[in-house]
Amino acid sequence: MQIKAQRYNGQLLAPASKSHGQRLLILAALSAQHCSIENLGSDNDTKAMSAALQHFEHKRNSKESRSISVGESGFALRSLAFVAAAFFDSYELSGKGTLLNRQHWATIHLLEQLGLSVSHQNGLLPIAVKGSVTNTELEIDASEGSQFVSGLFLLAARHPGTWKIAIKELSSRPYFEMTLATLREFGFQYERSNDVFSFEGNQALSCEQVQVEGDWSSVAAHLVGAAIRGEIRVSGLNPESLQPDKNLLHALEQFGATYKWENGNLILTESKNKTPFEFDCTQQPDLFPVLVILACAANGTSSIKGIHRLKNKESDRLKAMCAAMSKWGIRYEIKEQVILINGNGSIATAQIETYHDHRIVMAGCVASLLCEEGQVIDDSSAIEKSYPRFIADFLNLTQV
Repeated sequence: MQIKAQRYNGQLLAPASKSHGQRLLILAALSAQHCSIENLGSDNDTKAMSAALQHFEHKRNSKESRSISVGESGFALRSLAFVAAAFFDSYELSGKGTLLNRQHWATIHLLEQLGLSVSHQNGLLPIAVKGSVTNTELEIDASEGSQFVSGLFLLAARHPGTWKIAIKELSSRPYFEMTLATLREFGFQYERSNDVFSFEGNQALSCEQVQVEGDWSSVAAHLVGAAIRGEIRVSGLNPESLQPDKNLLHALEQFGATYKWENGNLILTESKNKTPFEFDCTQQPDLFPVLVILACAANGTSSIKGIHRLKNKESDRLKAMCAAMSKWGIRYEIKEQVILINGNGSIATAQIETYHDHRIVMAGCVASLLCEEGQVIDDSSAIEKSYPRFIADFLNLTQV
């Protein structure tokens, strides 16, 4: 697919956050009463969560075994692996696409800590779980991420017992805080001392109506594009959101872009100086591909930390973006957990391998702003995972 863009100009309604929407879907399934969810997304991950949760309706404490497909959604896998234990004595989790190549040791080990019996394929799907929770006092190493910790809390809130959970080395902390915030919205109560949590389980969760936030992760590519060349006005974003990808604004400010909030709209205008930036993507690894594009657009050397979080995603994002930079003629250097990218404001035209990773599709499109002939994207279908309208929105905003 040939992509060429000149500059950004226009208005965008932010797509619904799949991270927020998936959490609300789980809590609606755990609720004591019906919950109406407004602004739910149409992306594949949200659809996969919704379809998987149909197994859970009116099936609490079922003795029958269940086979639950989570599609290609990592969060659906790592959360439902735990939540299903509140409904079934035996269940198997399966998936498809890039999720089949990702290892799930942290999820498996925590399920075993709970006292559940787990069968798997050397850390890969499918994962079969059976038994009942026998341990409600846990110490968790969360250095691999927060999704499985979110799954544990979503289970524990509805599972009987006196819970004490100590979390160590928590990565992607903002996403865990988002889970706690949505739990509180449904009435969840707990005591907290730093990252040690105490509470009684089997709480009556309920909320009559909730609304899904706009997605900072999906909008990130458009914001980077506008920072490079043009201006964009985005509605539907929460300026107080707990979504970690909102931190992209710090990188864009360093780059020289300016933004303001006006009547609920975020208005972002391009940088005149294209200044190099420093950013730590440890807590927001989804930003890495578009941050690489921003670094290529800068005049000088930008530094991106936290690259150890990039390997076990939909693709090895560090390897994929380094391969792209080699094709673009961009010099870079990796020093331990930091990549230094020497940008000069332009790149060569190339065909980009996306490795069926939605974030790389987005980054490849935005990269077309930096070259005369644009870019060729080998496969754009991965965009269905999180933001089905991305290509249409991108073309609408850049065909000026």
